[in-house]
Amino acid sequence: MTEENVIAFFDLDHTLLDGSSGEMFVRFMVDEGYMPRRSLLRVFYYGLLYKMNRLGKESLYGGFVEWMEGYSLEEIKEITDRCFELCIARRLYKKGPELIARHRRMGHLTVIATATTDYMAKKVMTLVGAEDVIAASLGANGDSEILAPFMEGKLRMVRDYCSRHGASLSNCYFYSDSMSDFPLLEAVGHPVMVNPQLKLRCAARGRGWPILRFREHLCAS
Repeated sequence: MTEENVIAFFDLDHTLLDGSSGEMFVRFMVDEGYMPRRSLLRVFYYGLLYKMNRLGKESLYGGFVEWMEGYSLEEIKEITDRCFELCIARRLYKKGPELIARHRRMGHLTVIATATTDYMAKKVMTLVGAEDVIAASLGANGDSEILAPFMEGKLRMVRDYCSRHGASLSNCYFYSDSMSDFPLLEAVGHPVMVNPQLKLRCAARGRGWPILRFREHLCAS
């Protein structure tokens, strides 16, 4: 990093990725026969809560933890690998890696900060050229002990990360689409909205925060 110790943080869902990685994962599991089709109703319900900014950590991870208990860690990794290759990779935005590369040329550390699992986040990290992740860490035994960067939790984890790397939030960047990330957008010196939700645009009105529009996918095929 440069002497200023600048870190550029990037949200994943609806920011680097066109869609929700969690929804894509559940749909993949249903299509592959790992989960019953009724699970899609839960995805739809959580999607509505997300749009209303009422999606709590417990509802976000509860169903996944229940499902996870039926599979070994290696089986979960194998399913995640296939989901990433067939669903996630093709929906990543082209502008994300370009922006990450620009920050790296400026000497900034680039970090994906997301509520998805660390295993999935690291696969995205490798493809888009980022250097580190702050992501959800599930209990080793598949229990409900979850550390997740979500809403105020993401701000706390980013503060801790900055402290460990000798960086000040006032020098850092954060890119996000979501009102749930408003606390972190307010805290950094360089907040940037990417394809922002209407509620986020309204909340940020008058603050002069830049808005980026990502459209083209990294893998056009």
